[in-house]
Amino acid sequence: MKPTIVTAFAVLALLSSIGASCVNDDVLVVLNLGPIVGKYRVPPGENTTFAGSITIRLDSLIPPGYASTLKQARVYDIRVRVEGAYDGRVSGESHVKVGSGTRTSLIKFPASGSAPWSSFSTPQSLLGSSPLLAPDPSGISQLLQAFSTTPLPTITLFADGHLDVAPVPGNLYVIVEVYLQADATLN
Repeated sequence: MKPTIVTAFAVLALLSSIGASCVNDDVLVVLNLGPIVGKYRVPPGENTTFAGSITIRLDSLIPPGYASTLKQARVYDIRVRVEGAYDGRVSGESHVKVGSGTRTSLIKFPASGSAPWSSFSTPQSLLGSSPLLAPDPSGISQLLQAFSTTPLPTITLFADGHLDVAPVPGNLYVIVEVYLQADATLN
């Protein structure tokens, strides 16, 4: 029994002399934050343009108790999809605005020109390397910088675009989803 105790003390003494700690200081965990989802209605009729915005508080995306421990945030996916039946083509763009700041491009769909509406019936994803999405690093950077602001601000997600054939049927929607993660400390 005595050799075990002596060995344990020797190991602890050795660990403490090389700077090791038996306690995990500032353990970093990855949090999946709630997604930002903007659902934009395309008005029916002869007008072929659509636009809309949603505003949310960033702290509403963070699990309770973690807002003050965030270290870094990242966008891990942006998806664009549509709902409703339409035989024409669509082009659009989503922007982000932090607090009362400036509106900055977040993503274009597609990068140039237009694409068949039906191409977006299945969600197009950056994670899936969709050729129909063109992210803008400046908008992504602006969104991520908002997580280092205290208190956490509101953000507004805008979308606008154009359809190529009128009349536009009812019940058409363009949905932009931004998926985020953040690193947070436990101690």
